[in-house]
Amino acid sequence: MNRRKWLWTALVAAPALVLGGLGYANSQKARGYTCPITGETLPCANCCPLNKETAEEPTKDGYVCPLTGETLPCPNCCPLNQKK
Repeated sequence: MNRRKWLWTALVAAPALVLGGLGYANSQKARGYTCPITGETLPCANCCPLNKETAEEPTKDGYVCPLTGETLPCPNCCPLNQKK
């Protein structure tokens, strides 16, 4: 009788753990990047002023935002391309 309880517990717990892990992974992916200086949630790490200096060095041209005209480290940093 004890083995049956363990078997049913394992059969119920395994899919629950897998589904819980998948749900947690999807929630982490949707968060974005939180800038430690401003505390804002940004679409990528290059949008943060802390990382801006190091990101612009390798690519001098970068991405020019058509809305503001600024040279940005990535297309997601432009307010026009940010997902709402």
